[in-house]
Amino acid sequence: MSTRTDAVRRAVGLFVPRHSELRRNSDRAEVTARWVLLIVGLLFLPVALTVGSEVTARLAPQVTIQQAERHQVTAEVLAAPDLRTSARPDTVSEDFRAPVRWTAADGTSHVAVVRVPASAEPGEARTLWVDRADRPAPAPMSPTSPAAQGALTTVFLVLADLVLSLLLLAGLRWVLDRARLRAWDAAWRRFTGPDHESTR
Repeated sequence: MSTRTDAVRRAVGLFVPRHSELRRNSDRAEVTARWVLLIVGLLFLPVALTVGSEVTARLAPQVTIQQAERHQVTAEVLAAPDLRTSARPDTVSEDFRAPVRWTAADGTSHVAVVRVPASAEPGEARTLWVDRADRPAPAPMSPTSPAAQGALTTVFLVLADLVLSLLLLAGLRWVLDRARLRAWDAAWRRFTGPDHESTR
């Protein structure tokens, strides 16, 4: 419990430091920068949510269209897959192609070269997605895809804002630390004389 309390105190101290006569202008500038970036981040959160919502809204109609235009057919593999069509001959995923044949709803026969597993054999049945023109097509998006894409977009934007804020704070801290060290050296020389180096 005390560890959690100490962590909360340290977090609060980053934005509301205790009053001290030893605080420098650079310390005040660093605290001000933290507040500015915090406020900017809070203001950016609704923007990220809006962008994520727009992504969801833009993809939602595509789900309906794709599910209406695409359907599954059962195709027959006509030949063994050509292993030369893969950039990685040792792969076992659907990274190979072979000709397949299926019968459309109107009774016409169609043949196309599609991706198949390396183990596919002639005569094997394969489930294939086709569009209204009975051309091979990717599987339609699931109903949850738009919301997932919108959520990922929102999370990405929030994390990008957080990382950028941390980088800016780190850069500011580096600049301020250099200035503090120069001020310390100048003060040390005034105290000890120009021939004595600081032992910081």
